[in-house]
Amino acid sequence: MDIETLIIKTKKEVFSNSVGVYSTNVSGEGYDFLELKEYDFESDAKKIDWLISAKMQKPYVRVNQEEKRRNIVAVFLLSGSLFFGSKRLKIETLLEAFAILGFSSIKSGDIFRSGYILQNSIKLSLPYKNIFNVEEELYNIDSIELVGLKPAFNSINELFYAIKEKSFVIFLGDFLYDIDLTLFSQKHEILAIVARDSIEKGINRGDEAELVDNENFKNISYMLNSKNLKKYGKNIEKELQKNYIKFRENGIGFIEIFDNDEIFIKLQHYFLGK
Repeated sequence: MDIETLIIKTKKEVFSNSVGVYSTNVSGEGYDFLELKEYDFESDAKKIDWLISAKMQKPYVRVNQEEKRRNIVAVFLLSGSLFFGSKRLKIETLLEAFAILGFSSIKSGDIFRSGYILQNSIKLSLPYKNIFNVEEELYNIDSIELVGLKPAFNSINELFYAIKEKSFVIFLGDFLYDIDLTLFSQKHEILAIVARDSIEKGINRGDEAELVDNENFKNISYMLNSKNLKKYGKNIEKELQKNYIKFRENGIGFIEIFDNDEIFIKLQHYFLGK
């Protein structure tokens, strides 16, 4: 799917839905109560909770979810392994997820930023002003040549210090490498979006294919039968579980998105379940 088609598809999904994918975190005047805060000169006097104020002997106002804007940061972890896929490339899966998250954030009034880590270099944007910033970043990430790039994320803690505000940080990658997000989890809410391919489920294709290692350019002729696919799937699962164990230990959320998933629905269900 080209970027223009992806933008049209994801815009339709997000903006034809009343709240985008952040169903549990977005509401308006008179909807879900979020918290009480002490009245200050910026507060709306019409929202003073007089009962609580009388009990506390000082004025308090009710804050609804619409009024609490979240800081959301979406970060791509880029390497050659994302340029892989039997039906669609993993990077294409992540670009669609990013578009949905970005458009939903803009729609819900959240503060949205994006970035990526590539060969230990870090790029972090300023807060987006509109949906055109999301579209611009989609074209930007799509233009990066991934083939031949090894995963190199030793500088990831530098990103931690670059994100000053407490945020919801979303990492997008395939996580087939050791990565430590412990520092991030001590300050931020973290979600890892893991791009998967249906071939990793061990589905028997019954044919032969030439596989190319997109990090070192080695070509391997590989018979995609049940035995080989099962072995391949186990190896992938073994690498992923190393990270998943650490994620669970540090309260880091993660969601696997396969190439044949309906990504909008899968993300919406994830946030509904939070």
